[in-house]
Amino acid sequence: MTATYFVVVIVSLLLASAFCLLFLTRYIRNSDREDLRKQVGAVAQDIGQVVKATERLFSQEDGTSAGPDVAPSAVPLIDEQEAAANLVTNFLNTESQVLQVKLAVVSPDGQVVAESEGRPSFGADTLQLPPDIFSERGARITERFFQRLGRNYVFATAPTTITTGGSGFLLAIKPVEQVRHFAGTLILYVVVAGLIALAISMGLAFYLSSAISRPVRAVTEAARAMAAGDYSQEVEVKGSDETAELARDFNLMASRVRTAYDLQRNFVGNVSHELRTPLTSIEGFSQALLDGVSTSPEERKRSLEIINHESKRLVRVLRDLLLLSQIDAGEVKPEKKKVDLVDFMRNLANLYTTRAQDAGVVLNVDLPGSLEVNTDPDRLERVMTNLLENAIKYTGAGGSVKLRAQAPDDSVRIDISDTGPGIPEDQLERIFDRFHRVEQSRAQKHGGSGLGLSISKELVETLGGTIEVASTVGQGSTFTVVLPVDGG
Repeated sequence: MTATYFVVVIVSLLLASAFCLLFLTRYIRNSDREDLRKQVGAVAQDIGQVVKATERLFSQEDGTSAGPDVAPSAVPLIDEQEAAANLVTNFLNTESQVLQVKLAVVSPDGQVVAESEGRPSFGADTLQLPPDIFSERGARITERFFQRLGRNYVFATAPTTITTGGSGFLLAIKPVEQVRHFAGTLILYVVVAGLIALAISMGLAFYLSSAISRPVRAVTEAARAMAAGDYSQEVEVKGSDETAELARDFNLMASRVRTAYDLQRNFVGNVSHELRTPLTSIEGFSQALLDGVSTSPEERKRSLEIINHESKRLVRVLRDLLLLSQIDAGEVKPEKKKVDLVDFMRNLANLYTTRAQDAGVVLNVDLPGSLEVNTDPDRLERVMTNLLENAIKYTGAGGSVKLRAQAPDDSVRIDISDTGPGIPEDQLERIFDRFHRVEQSRAQKHGGSGLGLSISKELVETLGGTIEVASTVGQGSTFTVVLPVDGG
């Protein structure tokens, strides 16, 4: 992760530096050339003013000192040109140092009239300059290859007055390398700034990667420990970012794995117990028959009845386990069809009325005139028989069980209420767990494997419905099955 940050930071800095250098270099170059063009234009105007001032000065001197027989400007003309040239040259030297460029005044045909000190030195040569670098309209700046010097130069020109009554151009010449020299300094500054930014970025990247990798490493180590069989793992959750969300999800997963592991362990223990009890009885009484311990016909009959009873109990447990495994595997597919729920419930009540009377329990039925539901009658019958058998079994003599059906909205509600001992509040959440029993003494008295309610819950959910329980200790319990009328 740190290496990834490092690569991303370096690539980002390189791209940012490249664009920064490109735009800054172009901006500074254009700004520098524009300033040079304006400055050359201003210097050209100043040169014109110097030439005009020199012309006025000599005109005044000629008018006062020249004799009547001498032409007004014949004698002092050379002095005037020399004085003007000297003044222009001194002016060019001063401005050349200020602008840090080579300055020269040239005639339209390229003849050098005056130049500043410094290289390149032109003397009195006629320069072969590109004609498009000059413009009578004003200052112009261009970049051309100067063949005489064999390199590229920046030319800044502006029209000016070079002699009395004569016009020409001020020429500023500067090697392109000097214009680009600032780019090297700029690159140095950018490199230094980039290194500083890189150091700061890498410090932040290392900190961030460590902050992210620490909880990730903690989750990884906990996952490895769970893979090795230690299901008690739990990682610390800090903050509300993605790593904290990962830690919370891991803890949730670990909790579910622990729950599943505990359920599996309890399931194996419960199955072993449920199978061991009938098998022990079958083994003991069959061995007694084989050893001749049961000698009388009554004893042999009693032994065979116990063997038969425990065999049926064993078959019921195995059948329930098989059904649960099929539900878990998604192999139980309900075959829904239209069912007259009123007839269905009446037939069920008729079937259990005799059993309720034998147990001393009164079975009451409250059904509407007509009610149809789209469901699987076999699955629903299995659910209702489980609930009715439990209600009658745990209510006891003198109590009552009520079977009621109604159709609120688009659903069917079936209630089975009893006046039994009720279920403690702390047991309600686990009442539908596999092999769960409210009281061990009650389980031993009434029998059962503890799978009936869990099977009922699973079957109701395959039908698209829900099952709930409400109970008050000492008053009884009510199991409610809600099914969609159209079958979901």
